[in-house]
Amino acid sequence: MKTKLIIPLLLTSVALTACSSQGAASQSTATTASSTSITNLSNSGLYGDYSNFDQDTSYNSQSDTTIDLSSKLVTNSNEGVTIDGETVTITKGGTYIVKGSLTNGQLKVAASNQDKVHLVFENVTITNESGPAINVEQADKVAITLADNTTNTFTDGSSYNLANGETEPDGTIYSKDDLSFNGNGTLKVNANYQNGIRSKDDLTFVSGNYQINAVNNALKGKDSVAIKDGTYQLSTNEGDAIQANNTEDTTKGYIAINGGQFTIDSGRDGLQAETNLSIQNADLSIKTASGYQTTSAYSSESYKGLKAGGALLISSGNFTIDSADDALHSNDSVTITGGNLQIKTGDDGMHADNTLTISGGQTTISNSYEGLEASVINIKDGTTSVTSTDDGVNAGGGSDTETQTTGFSPDQFGAQGQAKGPGGGDTADSSKEINITGGTLTVNAQGDGLDSNGNIKMSGGTVTVHGPNNGGNGALDYNGNFTQTGGTLVAAGASGMAQNISSAENQAALAIYLSNTLQTNTQLTLKDESDQTVGSYTSEKSFQHIVFSNTNLTQGKTYKLYNGSTLLGSYQLTSAVNNFNQDGSTATQTSGMPGGGGMGMMKR
Repeated sequence: MKTKLIIPLLLTSVALTACSSQGAASQSTATTASSTSITNLSNSGLYGDYSNFDQDTSYNSQSDTTIDLSSKLVTNSNEGVTIDGETVTITKGGTYIVKGSLTNGQLKVAASNQDKVHLVFENVTITNESGPAINVEQADKVAITLADNTTNTFTDGSSYNLANGETEPDGTIYSKDDLSFNGNGTLKVNANYQNGIRSKDDLTFVSGNYQINAVNNALKGKDSVAIKDGTYQLSTNEGDAIQANNTEDTTKGYIAINGGQFTIDSGRDGLQAETNLSIQNADLSIKTASGYQTTSAYSSESYKGLKAGGALLISSGNFTIDSADDALHSNDSVTITGGNLQIKTGDDGMHADNTLTISGGQTTISNSYEGLEASVINIKDGTTSVTSTDDGVNAGGGSDTETQTTGFSPDQFGAQGQAKGPGGGDTADSSKEINITGGTLTVNAQGDGLDSNGNIKMSGGTVTVHGPNNGGNGALDYNGNFTQTGGTLVAAGASGMAQNISSAENQAALAIYLSNTLQTNTQLTLKDESDQTVGSYTSEKSFQHIVFSNTNLTQGKTYKLYNGSTLLGSYQLTSAVNNFNQDGSTATQTSGMPGGGGMGMMKR
């Protein structure tokens, strides 16, 4: 468990409930920690807002204004188009078919704030050495259609000619107003100055193929980024791949993704939303910094895979995340209702300041510092596997937005009990809780397996914990109570800090302190008086203590434990919760410091 320097949340849960442009974000409560949930934004079941104008790909080459950038020729009608050297300016609303190239110029939109401008790109190439290739100075909305079977390429220089003190425009494709893209063509952006595509309002993608290489952010919409479909190859040097950054209005600053295929190699965060981040039906492959093996990323910068200031929701899709920092991070809540997640991270697999809920999907966290971390952790359904160098599941919670400690690897903290701080003490924090009501959870932890500063409750599901083999941690570690009313639990680990559950209903629990350390691939079988198997365990590391608890165990009955065909001991359960030495004598639980805290990462 990490001891953290807590600072105020970026956004409060109460403020986030006002996110009307993101749908009716309702507030739900799990124990004492409140969190914000994301609901669908429209009757179509989509996250984000896609207007008819955003999705309109229609145009007429016989009647719509056509601009040939190479020849500076305007056909059908030149009303609304002015040409000054290598600068082509659109001054009125309407549909404009653009083709050809500018070698050192700019396509500008300077219409009224009531005008909707529809641009159709047919193999357009624009390079501007000293500013944006496309600059939307004013319009109501601008929609860009990438015509079928076309490739459109936009490049800027490494410096812009800006007035003293000015920092904008700052993108190869830059818009002060709403900007959307559709069509099935290809858009390539080489952003040598700052951002690839930037809108200071809403940035929307309906379809298309995008290849963005940017010094800073690849896609940046201040008010929102909404993506319905498309293919995206996004690479950044020192920015986020996708960012929404409105900090003034809690109804904005969100990212909504409903589909698409994403290949992301990001110098900072993969996706970063100031408020809510919601994803469904998408395939995302994300790498931040140099991936989970990065050892120098723990600085004032952020290298998270998916990051939300508000609520983070994944309801479906495929995710492969290799991140130097947290793979999934929220300053409020994380909710997983479906999808397939494959995660490797140098820090937390999933972190939420308030509530983390997994109610579906398949999640494999094959490398992490801590696997799942939040104030309240709910496991309701799904298949979840966690491998961690410190705690596997940690209900410690609190802000994960902190100061820095540089130049260390996660393995230096918590693993094998190194550099860990004092224990959490005997005081239970009732706001911290692990609730397991269903699903399958497998934990392989070098620190504590299931760790709560408060309580653990289990009423269903199947939990297997391959706990630590060092005496400073335990497979189970809680400050309050571990109450089990259903489900199947097997937890094995070192004996020095070992804990059994604290109470059981409708079943019994059996904990055994082994005489000798048993090794990796040991196969234990627990049998009843009729020689029927009622529990089993195959170890993934050495261990000296094991807990069995399931509905097959009954108070008053006798059970035998076998290592292969060798009988280790026989145990008569005299109560709901039983602790034995291997020889059958009653054992006294010798847990040292429950809820032991660690120094943890001092992070952003």
